Amino acid sequence: MKSKKLILAIAIFGGMLFTAEATNIIDLDGQTKTELKKKKRNIGGNG
Repeated sequence: MKSKKLILAIAIFGGMLFTAEATNIIDLDGQTKTELKKKKRNIGGNG
């Protein structure tokens, strides 16, 4: 009985971490797209 509760607690905690990480990845994905547009630079030749 104790092991079932432990497994359930780990599953719930892991699910919360996964959803938080997924929203962070989605937010960061939007930020990196805008940052990549800003970071595009043309490097000229010699002169």
